[in-house]
Amino acid sequence: MPSVGSTRRFWETRAAVLAFRLNVGSWLERFGPVLFAITSVGAVVLYALRRIREAAEPGWFALAVAVVLAGLVVWWILRRRFFSAAEARVLLESRLRLDTRLTAAAAGLVEWPEIPDDLPRILRWRLAAPAGWSAGALLLLVLAAWMPVPDIGSNAHATEKPPSLALTESILAALAETKVADSAAIEQMADRARELASRPTDEQYSHSALEAADALRDQTTAAVAELGRNLEAASSALNSKEKDAASKSAADQLSAALSGLKEGSMPANANLLKQLGDASSLKGLSAEQLKALAQQFAEAAKNAKGVLGAAGAGAVPRPGMGNGEGMTGYGSGGTGGGKESAPLGLNKDASDAGDGKAEALSSASLANLALGDKLGTSSGAHKVDPNQATGPTSAGAIAAPAKGGEAVWVNRLTPAERSALKDFYK
Repeated sequence: MPSVGSTRRFWETRAAVLAFRLNVGSWLERFGPVLFAITSVGAVVLYALRRIREAAEPGWFALAVAVVLAGLVVWWILRRRFFSAAEARVLLESRLRLDTRLTAAAAGLVEWPEIPDDLPRILRWRLAAPAGWSAGALLLLVLAAWMPVPDIGSNAHATEKPPSLALTESILAALAETKVADSAAIEQMADRARELASRPTDEQYSHSALEAADALRDQTTAAVAELGRNLEAASSALNSKEKDAASKSAADQLSAALSGLKEGSMPANANLLKQLGDASSLKGLSAEQLKALAQQFAEAAKNAKGVLGAAGAGAVPRPGMGNGEGMTGYGSGGTGGGKESAPLGLNKDASDAGDGKAEALSSASLANLALGDKLGTSSGAHKVDPNQATGPTSAGAIAAPAKGGEAVWVNRLTPAERSALKDFYK
């Protein structure tokens, strides 16, 4: 027969274990959703660290600390609702139909009940909800740790060159075919474009590389536009010299155009410069030779501007790139067989639309007028009679009899209203 001490320890142990199980179940029920929420945020952070190639160990440590702190906070909030050993003892009495024998035995009033041979189950856990929250949290952590990370070091979508770099290469290639620019200057810019294009794809689409490509594109278009302007200036100066061979202004214009063609950011072709020579050596040329030379330079200017207008391969140029004068060049139309687009450029000569024709309103049209419409205007001058004009008067010379204050408004009340007011203002 068990001793009294062993019997007491048995029942007290059963009560303590039952209280512990009840408290753990209550804590799991409340902690499951909190665990899932914290794990969701932590999984995203961990995956982001893996994606940017950063060490994930600090993230795991921070997640573990957050889970422990959350568990302590939930326990602290629920501590007032936890079962004590005495409350668990009462539950044992109720389920085992011991009335109050355990409570009375703990108080020393009666002996402890005998230990049953087969103690029935007192508590059955329902772990479906906590297990579901925990399984979801575990799945998120597994995905954060093992899910494949795409290689963001290389831009998967960047299978082609940056548009600015491709446009620069097409402009330089088209300019080389026209043979109006210095081949060495074209090759120098082409080398810079090739250096940018030779970089890995991820570096080509980096912020610094894109800025470098844009800068090279702007420099190239500005240089080609400057070349076109200088060629046009040379053609205009030759035409002026053809009309007046002794004109000093034509010689100055020709000298300035020649200097620009030699020293510009995109020098002209050596053959063109050789044919042009300097301004003083053109005095011996005939009018036909000057006209032919002017036509040659005009055609070269047209080819240079056509490079920017077509952008090498039908690309649409940006505003200000078309002809070197702040206008976009005219494209060659689409692939549907259409003609060239209409010339939408600004014309320096204003159109003469005339003064127009003034027409009066007929009497029938007055019915169509609305309120506020202007019927007409007239002009005139003030009529001043000098005989009736009075001289200046001094201030205070006008006198008028003084008047006292006057009532602004007067109420006319009925006898009943006057009686009510008297009662109110007593």
